[in-house]
Amino acid sequence: MSTALSYPGLRCVLEFLDPMKRLVIFMSYSCLDLRYRIHIAARNHSLRIIDKIIPICIEKLGININCFNLNDYMTDNYTDNELRFKNGCGKDFKIILPSNVNPEKAMSKLLYSYLEASSKIYVNRLSLYGMSWLSLPADLIFRINELRCSLSYIDEFLANIDPSSFPLKKLRAAIDLPNHLNHPVLTSAKLLVVVDGFVGLPQLINENNTNKSVTFENSSFRNEDLVNLVRSWKDNGKEVGTTFKFFNYDSSMNSLLEEFKEFEKERFNASVNCPRLIIPINITAEIHVILDDKNYIDVEVVPITLKRETDATEEPC
Repeated sequence: MSTALSYPGLRCVLEFLDPMKRLVIFMSYSCLDLRYRIHIAARNHSLRIIDKIIPICIEKLGININCFNLNDYMTDNYTDNELRFKNGCGKDFKIILPSNVNPEKAMSKLLYSYLEASSKIYVNRLSLYGMSWLSLPADLIFRINELRCSLSYIDEFLANIDPSSFPLKKLRAAIDLPNHLNHPVLTSAKLLVVVDGFVGLPQLINENNTNKSVTFENSSFRNEDLVNLVRSWKDNGKEVGTTFKFFNYDSSMNSLLEEFKEFEKERFNASVNCPRLIIPINITAEIHVILDDKNYIDVEVVPITLKRETDATEEPC
């Protein structure tokens, strides 16, 4: 009886093997043409035959101007003459580059040599930052769920993203210019996370975009933006299911409570995700304002039921 693994067995082993364990890095101090890795598959004839057609599954892949992260592993060239490798468990080592080797080109070649190893790459979360020095190979296609990027250069990499990835489950991006709001990748994202923006950004997203789930972080909003948003939903209505989240700075919730104090819930319970404000829109929908356990103010439009389950008990909320 043969002891060799069948094709289905080899496929399962290779597809779900830790990406970093799929390669072995060999660095040569004296050779200008540095070889950065050899697949485990290169040592096994059966694996070598099918390796190219088996997808690589990666949880997190980050590509930066001078480093890239592969799950918990990181490679960088923060110094002029060396590459550093970290495994995420407190262990790292470095390679001193020859004086005539450009660190950025070395990083680029290392990245290419790994990513071009498979024709299919599935990435749960792809992060692209500071990529002006690097263009990805045209035949390198990612299928992704989540993208972290700067919208100022996302068009450069759309060709490397499998169209079946859209709409994205999550887009986390800085929005520097108003015309970024028209980008189809942004408008179609199921969850848009704004890490930085400009004055009036929440109002523009509210008025011009179809995103139903939006989270604002850092300096992406002002207190008056939050108040104006709730007032607009109250006066003009909003689709049920729409949820905007704002990080709660010291005065953010206070501004809402001051502006809409007549809608403050009397039986408020701070120990659970209980609405602090319940603001009616019409006979079918209302606005709930909640301070959640992650210190975000959740402003959401919910349907009005004939009788809320929470109101049928004596316990607040």
